[in-house]
Amino acid sequence: MTKLLCILFLWFHFLTISAHLTLTATVTLPPRPTAAQSFTSPRCYTSDSQFRNTIVAVTNKFRCEHNATALKWNRTLEVSSRNWARKCRWEHSTSGENLAMGYANVTATVQAWGDERRTFNFNKPRFTHETGHFSQLVWKGTKTMGCERFDCGKANLRDRDDDAAHGWYVVCQYFPPGNVVGVRSFEENVQPRVSGGVPRLKSGVFEGWALAIILAAVLVGVEGVCYG
Repeated sequence: MTKLLCILFLWFHFLTISAHLTLTATVTLPPRPTAAQSFTSPRCYTSDSQFRNTIVAVTNKFRCEHNATALKWNRTLEVSSRNWARKCRWEHSTSGENLAMGYANVTATVQAWGDERRTFNFNKPRFTHETGHFSQLVWKGTKTMGCERFDCGKANLRDRDDDAAHGWYVVCQYFPPGNVVGVRSFEENVQPRVSGGVPRLKSGVFEGWALAIILAAVLVGVEGVCYG
């Protein structure tokens, strides 16, 4: 129930915390792409609205659990991600980007990125290729995201090789980008999991109107989130 409240709260965009961080770094590092083996086509991938709603909801669930504000959708990043995804190149295009291919659905894709927190060292937070998707996912300084998916398993591309993406290829780009190497940047931007995953407003408590929205959402239910 706590996780459900967390997702619903973020889903209705009533989280009002705004993180203002000063980053002294000049280098942003991309993680290695994440791959699995699945070539199914669930509605998460084939429906534009299902894809967008799901990837935002699951992303913000993880951010909620790590005391980071909800991300808003960025159309410019969506177009940039689309242009890169359609190339089916299994490599990063730029900084502030997560890649994955072959997962059965969108939820599993983001879950794979988030599960990297199991090996992230919160006592000595830093960038590693093994945890870079997670740190970008919950990076507090990031405010917007845009993603796209493309079925590279059906793409008629020339010169396909081992560096090409296969199956459903997911590209997510973030701004401002995360994984910025600098003094205390990881300590400030990648925080330990919050007990219960429930965020606080600036006042430190939930305001009455926010609680009302959450309770109403529980009764009505959330549409558009895809798990299959």
